[in-house]
Amino acid sequence: MTRLGALLRHDLLRRSILFAAPILASTVVGVFSIPVLVAAVGAQQWAVLVVLQSIGQFFAILVAFGWGATGPSMVAARPRHERRQFYLDSLVARGVVFVLAIPLAAGLGMLVTGQGLVNALLSAVAYAAPGIGAAWYFIGGNRPAALFFLDALPLIVGQVAGLVAVLMWPDLTAYLAGVAAFAVVGSILSATFVLTRADDGPVSWRARRPLISLYSSQLGGTATMVSGSIYSTLPPTLVQIVAPAMLPVYAIADRLYKYAVLALGPVLQAVQSWVPETAGEQTRRRARRTLELGAAIGLVGGLCIAVLSPPVSSFLTVGEVRIPIVAAILLGLAFAAEAVAQVAGLAGLVALGGVRHLAWSSIAAALVGLPLFAVLTWWLGVVGAAAALLMVALGTAAYRAWHVIRLARLADQSDHRPAE
Repeated sequence: MTRLGALLRHDLLRRSILFAAPILASTVVGVFSIPVLVAAVGAQQWAVLVVLQSIGQFFAILVAFGWGATGPSMVAARPRHERRQFYLDSLVARGVVFVLAIPLAAGLGMLVTGQGLVNALLSAVAYAAPGIGAAWYFIGGNRPAALFFLDALPLIVGQVAGLVAVLMWPDLTAYLAGVAAFAVVGSILSATFVLTRADDGPVSWRARRPLISLYSSQLGGTATMVSGSIYSTLPPTLVQIVAPAMLPVYAIADRLYKYAVLALGPVLQAVQSWVPETAGEQTRRRARRTLELGAAIGLVGGLCIAVLSPPVSSFLTVGEVRIPIVAAILLGLAFAAEAVAQVAGLAGLVALGGVRHLAWSSIAAALVGLPLFAVLTWWLGVVGAAAALLMVALGTAAYRAWHVIRLARLADQSDHRPAE
């Protein structure tokens, strides 16, 4: 009972619960949107939308330029009076990338899916705009209320507006217009909120760091996020190319798997600000705990995916698509490994100064994973796709966990070494 009481009072649990609200709300709306969209535009057009989303989300990672990976820990470790200037520097740098990324995202969307310019452009704005948002800043500053109302809520309202629009005008354009409009609104609201918080220190356009210096400092985080994004967002595009007939079944498998990964968010966000708040041995102890947290969440989530994916996929697609049980089991195992990789990497490694290892593991996952995914998907269909996800997740989790343990041990040895 004492241990249970301590757990319930633990600051990490409190933060996780607070950060869970936006993720829970967006997940519920996202899951609910699947049957509505399938009924309105058909399973094939919905699968095309998944491809457009994947392309836009990849470019959102490019726009975020690494701050999504390293930003929370950097904000948490930074003195409060320096935070607002730090955010302004990143906003300008990301804004430049956003302007350059939108036409590229729209062009790629047209090329891969055959959609017209309007849909491709709307999807690019809708799904790349979060890259210039302030979610990472709110996470690092432990501001769950701001994260919900200024980052998550506009996106949720945009989805609802899009669903209402597509029910009135059964076309992807109507849905994408609603999502895009509120994605832009959310980014503007977030920036306005942060830049008007005097408690987070002064802000000056003259004091901004040069763009070249900013981009250089974010190369490690950018490599991590871009390579990870290539591997997580481009598989639907690969399926469209190598096995278009199985796109609907892979699309629902991809959605359910990503919603499960999204469920990691509350704990991951809490841990990213919790681990680096301390110093020395306490930080290393917390970094080691990320391995236990990731494993516990992975076991529970993986079991849910393995058991629930087949019936849930059939229900959400109005009986049009059902995930095979073998693929569901492989996806559950992949999630268990992915949970360890995500929590240990983005919280443990970053706090221990292992951003380089985080980047290399993400790059390796993309370089190995995408060809493996394409071959196994072409050969075995959705079962091969799930097997590829599992193999890469296992390798990434093992590499990151080993380096968390190694870096923490090296730091312990350094602290106990006699002074000369």
